[in-house]
Order: sequence, then C-alpha cells, then structure tokens
Amino acid sequence: MLRSSRPRRVSALVLAVTLATCCGAARAAEPLRLEDAVRLALQNNERARRAPLRIDVAEGQKDRARGAFLPTLQAAGAATLRSEEDRNGRILTTAGTATLTQPILNAGSFPLYSQAGHQLEAERYGAKQDKRLLALDAARAFLQALTSERVLEAASRRLERARANLDNAEARAAAQLASVNDATRARLELTSSQREVTSAQATVARAYVQLGFLVGRAVAPPLSPPDRTTKAAESFEAAPANQVKTALGRRADVLASRERTLALEKAAQEPMLRLVPAVTAQGQVRVLPEPLPTERAHEETATLNLVWNIFDAGQRYADRKTRVAQAQSQALDDTLLRRSVETDVALALVTLRTSRELYRVAEEAVVAAQKNSEETEILYRQGLARALELTDANGKRFDAEVARASAKLSMEQAYLELRFALGFDPVDGGGGDDGDEGRPGG
Repeated sequence: MLRSSRPRRVSALVLAVTLATCCGAARAAEPLRLEDAVRLALQNNERARRAPLRIDVAEGQKDRARGAFLPTLQAAGAATLRSEEDRNGRILTTAGTATLTQPILNAGSFPLYSQAGHQLEAERYGAKQDKRLLALDAARAFLQALTSERVLEAASRRLERARANLDNAEARAAAQLASVNDATRARLELTSSQREVTSAQATVARAYVQLGFLVGRAVAPPLSPPDRTTKAAESFEAAPANQVKTALGRRADVLASRERTLALEKAAQEPMLRLVPAVTAQGQVRVLPEPLPTERAHEETATLNLVWNIFDAGQRYADRKTRVAQAQSQALDDTLLRRSVETDVALALVTLRTSRELYRVAEEAVVAAQKNSEETEILYRQGLARALELTDANGKRFDAEVARASAKLSMEQAYLELRFALGFDPVDGGGGDDGDEGRPGG
C-alpha cells in the first residue's frame, strides 16, 4: 500500500504543477487593457522614472538655501618643519584651530529660501504633469493599435468575401452564366483586398512597436476594447461652467507655472536686500600642543562681524533688472496658460461632440453598407447584378468599416483629451497621481 500511494502522490503533484502552469499561461495570454497599458507605462517608461529626479534636484537646492541660516564648523591644523631647532630645541611645531560661524542676519537669504520652496513645489507639479503626458501618450498608442486591429479585421473580411466572389464568378463563367470579365473583376478585387490586408498588417505591427516602446515591454495582440471609455464618451454631457474654474485648481501644468512665477518674484527681491548689512557671530579655539613660555596652550575668541556692502559696482541693480524681467515674463506665460485652459476645454468639448456625431453616422453607414453588400451578392448569384456592382458594394462596405473605426478612435481620443484638459487622469483608474475624481461633467 505504501508503494502504490507514493506514485499517486507524485502524479497528483505533477498534475497540480501542470494546472498551475496552464493557469499562469492563460493569465499571461489575457488581452491587455487600456488601464494596464497606462499603468505599465508609468512603471517602466524612463520618462516616468525620471520625473521624481526633478523633485530630488529641487529638494537639494532647497536644502542648500536653508544652509544660509545654519552654523558652520571648521577645523584646521598646521605643522611647521624647521631646518634648525628653535629656542626650545624643536624642529617641528603644530597648531590646531576650530571655528564656529553662525549667521545672525542675512536679509537676502529669506527670499532665496522662499524661492527654493516655490521651485520645489513647481517641480513636484512638473513631475506630475510629466506622468500625465506619458499616460496620455500611452492611451493614444493603445487606441491607435486597437484601431489598426479593427481595420485589419475589416480588410480580412473583405479578402474573404473577395475569395468567395472569385470562386462564384469562375463557377458562373465556367457554366456560361456570366462573362469571363466577371471573373477578371473578381480577381482584381481579390488583389486589392490582399493589398489592403498587407498594408493593415504593417500598420498593426508599427502600432504595437510604438505601444511596446511606451509601456516598456513587448505587447502581443489582441487588446481588450476600452468599453468603459467608449461608453463614457458616448454618454458624456456638457460640463458645467465651473469645470473650467475647477480645472485651474487641478491641472498640474497650471499649478507648476504659478509656483515658478512666485519663485522668480521672490528671487527678484533678493538683490535690493544686499543693501542691508550682514551680521555673523564667530567663535574660535586655537590649540598649541607644545607652546613656548610666552605662548598659551589654548586660546578662545568670540567675534561679531558686520559687513555692509555699500557699493558693489552696480551688480545688485543689474541683477534686480534681470530678475524682474524674468519674473514678469513668467507671469505673462502663466496668465496665457490660465487663459488657454478655457480654450482647451471648449475645443475638447467641440471635438468630442463632433466626433461622437460622426461615429453615430459611421455606425449607420456600416449597417447600410453591409445590407447593400449582402443584397448585391444575392442579386449577383441570381444573375440580376453585375460583377462591377458587387465589387463596388464590397469596397464601400470596407470603406464604411474603416471610417467607423477611425470615427470611434477620434471619439475615444477626444474624450481622453477632454479629461486631460480638465486636469483628470487621461484614463479612469490608470494608475496616475491624480486618481479618478469623477467623470467630467458628472
């Protein structure tokens, strides 16, 4: 009994491992979702990994600005080697000093420290904006790849119909029920369909390469349709008037621009504060290991220093002029950006409404084209339609399906652009920093 139970346990273990491997392979083969593509891009792409380094640089600059208020401690040592002995019979003498310096008043340090703080906030918002832009690019690439797949599917269906029509035309021509020209036209349609399939396959390959570059790993078809985004785009209603005002307080690029303006305004205050005297306190300890009879073994001193730079050859006024101009230029850029938010939202709304209507029309056109193609094919088999009419019907059906795919892409992209203009993450649950604060207009 013991010998027979062991093989059964081994077989059960092998079966469990096999099932686990199969389940893992099945999970790995799951279609990539739009949200997952954005999340992978934010995890793997160098643009996302570089964004936090901007914050580290700004934090280092702020720490450096804080040093203007903190004490410094320096230690120094000296050794003197003589060719002849001194009065105490030494040829080597040593000395050491320790100096502690504490700034008491340095008026220019205050605006510079405030500038570093605003610059740090600007970089935080800037890093956030970098990730939002990457998320939008990844979402666009995902939709482009998915649309190219839809076009390839339409081209493949056209090719299947062209092959069936060629077989039918050749059979009818052989039975002398149709002219040989019908078979020739069907063959031309077949070659055109093959060309469209080849072109669509190349477009799909390029789209997947671009998507893989953004997400940081190879992506294999198929992709999962973004039904949530599509439904949101179709059901979206006009946003209330306060959406623009809310977007001004939510968009990272606007907030970063405002912080950069405040930073430059603080920097412009520093040059004139150089007219205020700088006051520092200094304490020093000097030690002589082997002092002469006339020297002390150690000596302590305390000093209060006041430095008043009355005239510095006009440098402070030149710096003031430059920094004021820089602050004013940035303030104008900030105002322009804030005004452009309303324009961005308005344009995004118009684009979404238009693309949604075009998608509705494209859906109706596909239904009509499919019906026309099916009816023409039936009539052709009955000898009531010509091969030219059938070829034209199949071509129009393919064009309608491609137009629908393009219209759907435009609608979905317009919705992502609207979310982006309002300061939301481009994709709901895409793993960005903003989180999903609700659907625009909701």
